[in-house]
Amino acid sequence: MKKSILFISCDEALEICDRSQYGEASFWEKLKFNFRFCWCKMTRSYSKQNKKLTKVMKESNIECLKEKERQDLHQNFEAFLRNQEQQ
Repeated sequence: MKKSILFISCDEALEICDRSQYGEASFWEKLKFNFRFCWCKMTRSYSKQNKKLTKVMKESNIECLKEKERQDLHQNFEAFLRNQEQQ
């Protein structure tokens, strides 16, 4: 069966949705995604949830560990594991 130019699978649509959120999708991919978006309830639902998640993450003001803090935590964890193995 010949693959259609505009019809994409749900998995492809979800991947394009994710890439589109980060500005990585091409114009052609966005066009195919929007075509599927018009008639696929699952794709619309996924896109809606993805937009909510992106919005929440941007508004969350999460403070991550600095590189030095992460390295210190990693070293402490490795030291703890070595102590556990010796006992």
